[in-house]
Amino acid sequence: VTAILGPSGCGKTTTLRMIAGFETPDRGIVRIGDRVVAGPGVLVPPNQRRVGMVFQQLALFPHLDVGENVAYGVRGASKQERRARVGELLDLVGLPGMERRRPDQLSGGEAQRVALARALAPRPAVVLLDEPFSSLDVALRAGLRAEVRRILRAAEVTTLLVTHDQDEALSLGDQVVVMFDGRVVQAGPPEAVYRRPTGAQVAVFLGDANEVPGDVRDGTLHSELGPLAVAGALADGPATALVRPEDIDLLPAPDGDGLVEEVDYFGHDQLVTVRLPSGRRVRARLHARLQAQPGSRVHAVARLDEPATAFPTP
Repeated sequence: VTAILGPSGCGKTTTLRMIAGFETPDRGIVRIGDRVVAGPGVLVPPNQRRVGMVFQQLALFPHLDVGENVAYGVRGASKQERRARVGELLDLVGLPGMERRRPDQLSGGEAQRVALARALAPRPAVVLLDEPFSSLDVALRAGLRAEVRRILRAAEVTTLLVTHDQDEALSLGDQVVVMFDGRVVQAGPPEAVYRRPTGAQVAVFLGDANEVPGDVRDGTLHSELGPLAVAGALADGPATALVRPEDIDLLPAPDGDGLVEEVDYFGHDQLVTVRLPSGRRVRARLHARLQAQPGSRVHAVARLDEPATAFPTP
């Protein structure tokens, strides 16, 4: 599962449409497996590319029941084979015995799984998911992500997911591709992309990140958050490190040089804004059980398990 992540308008959906055959590339090659489906002198029609697609609006046929929707993509098979394939897929997506339900009788999560079953029905070489969870409420979306990941792994099908939701990309993707302005700026496993971004733009887009200035001496950035080992061969001199809020500890102390200004409470955790002696503000993510009150004094210290990503300060 590869998740393509980027802001609206960066080219994510256009990429899927070129792979599916709904758009023609101006240049370059689209290859599915070892087969070129778009390129100089080659343009394979969408229905011959062995691509399954789940659209943002799902596009279930309202006049067909669930079984007929799923069976729609199974061509050239006997009635018995089609029925068996529908039953197999509904079992896979956790909807056994729902063949006769109509689309308007389904919940949002059930409709999502029917659309996925329909995409898997013809045994495609690749499945394309275009913002598949955007129409669902937050609580349903989180549970369905895990279910869809289970289904895709069980089906053993290559999948390309397009999203602008960082949580979706990081939780669903075996690989995350970050795109800006039609260009891939970073790709890799979710943890690597999140923990070792190639720039501030990627870091901030993938989640909250503090920009911490300091001076590099012998591979260590000396900053208001303490000494930080930095990744790569960074020359001595002014530099800025990217530090995630979860990598900052706040130590309560009456004589602390940090002042707690704001506390955003989320139930499972809290985001605490601290003003440092320089006037710079940093955000620390703490467990909900830890007490942090606006106006209290703290020592803010960065504690990283690996060297920080840093860049020379212009």
